[in-house]
Amino acid sequence: MRLVRLFACASLVVAASLSLDAQWLKLPTPGLPRLPDGKPDLRAPAPRAADGKPDLSGLWSNDAGDRYYNNVASDLDVADVAPWAHELFIKRQLEFGKDSMETLCLPLGPAYLSTRYRTARIVQTPTLIMIAFDDGMHRQIFMDGRSLEPDPNPTWMGYSVGRWEGDVLVVESNGYTDRSWLDFGGHPHTEELRITERYTRRDIGRIDVQVTMVDPKVYAKPITFSMPMALQADTELLEGFCENHHKSRERMASTTAAQLVQVPAATLARYVGTYDTDNDGAKHVVAIAQEGTSLWLDYDGVGKELLIALTPERFSWSGTIVEFSPATGGGLNITLHYVESTERGSRRK
Repeated sequence: MRLVRLFACASLVVAASLSLDAQWLKLPTPGLPRLPDGKPDLRAPAPRAADGKPDLSGLWSNDAGDRYYNNVASDLDVADVAPWAHELFIKRQLEFGKDSMETLCLPLGPAYLSTRYRTARIVQTPTLIMIAFDDGMHRQIFMDGRSLEPDPNPTWMGYSVGRWEGDVLVVESNGYTDRSWLDFGGHPHTEELRITERYTRRDIGRIDVQVTMVDPKVYAKPITFSMPMALQADTELLEGFCENHHKSRERMASTTAAQLVQVPAATLARYVGTYDTDNDGAKHVVAIAQEGTSLWLDYDGVGKELLIALTPERFSWSGTIVEFSPATGGGLNITLHYVESTERGSRRK
């Protein structure tokens, strides 16, 4: 969990921790195929509903890192984002997300598709699929053949209709309020946003999800990403309510926002390379690349993420502070300052 996420999730984490010994959390999920040792056989064939369609029912969580939740547009070029939208994204980063949906205890809207900090139960019927999130929000996906409204009243969760294409569930959504963000980093959208999801349950333990977001008023190209979902077997959905947001935001708002610093391209070039790091015994690889006047970080090969300069030596990686410093013998060190720990390493020679 990154620095800027600590305040927003504090109440949710406390509430969950108080319930760890609650009933049902270790009760085996009925109907799951089992291995000889009694554990769920997560690679068994996907179940099917009474109508023959793949059954997506179950308790699920997104099973990927923070990359798209930090920056849903990380696969786009900066030039593909409207200048005003990119400037707003940078501003929200420098304010450490004080007006984010998490900080304000508001529904995540489109960001539910990329966050790994929410668990959801899918309940499937032939005419309606319900997705209930642990924070109390829900989605309705209508499977009765209706079409999306051309001019819907904007809501936090939007409106969704679905259909089957073979064994793939295709969901189309619109009607999102432009108050919501596309990611924790703060990418905006307009009410023209339209989202298409494609769900493929490949086995008991996995659903592959392909997401496409289109908003031509903000993004020159569609935003596309894959988000695998992992079955949460032999447990139950915890209530993860959010409260005391006003206190968290007061603390965050009282902190002076960081200022964006323009670092010369020649200085950025000095940081380019591959670093081997250690975080309390866990080994990682951090690749730093330069594109014009921007610096990008790729953590363990999952893909690039934008670094925002705070000083010529210190950068923000969605709230985590990344610092470069000289090493003995003329090399270069990198330090990643998390809330919980500090990760250090050196550039390969």
